[in-house]
Amino acid sequence: MEESETLVGIIGRVKWFNQFKGYGFVEAEGIPEDVFLHFSALTKSGTERLGNNDIILCNIVKSGKGYQVSEVAELLKSNKYEVGQEEPKTTLAKMKWFNPSKGFGFALMESGEDVFIHSSLLKRHKKLEIEPGEEIRMIIRKTNFGYEAVDIIP
Repeated sequence: MEESETLVGIIGRVKWFNQFKGYGFVEAEGIPEDVFLHFSALTKSGTERLGNNDIILCNIVKSGKGYQVSEVAELLKSNKYEVGQEEPKTTLAKMKWFNPSKGFGFALMESGEDVFIHSSLLKRHKKLEIEPGEEIRMIIRKTNFGYEAVDIIP
């Protein structure tokens, strides 16, 4: 493969991706080394987050620094919801904490379980912050990582 050549339509498996650091690595078919994945390649596809072992369809470019995903075209398989395939449900929870600079926080359900809340939900509802102790009605889903808010109900 020539320097700066682009490979289109490559299937890759996410080795790891840290949304807070903004990068991760992918193993891709036919590529002899790990492929760097920066969060900016996700925004083009509308995908907000990736998890370990997710399967993606992507475009890859080779430069002097090695291989890099230039665009995630599609999330083909997400391993996030393999466990707990239950349907999303509505619940009431109290906000424990939210850190705008980190872009996430947690609320506590009556059951004593935490719910992860991403800043994209606040942006969607034009909220700047949620105060600790504030009650929130939300739609949640069980993931391999615990409960996650899918939407906030005003």
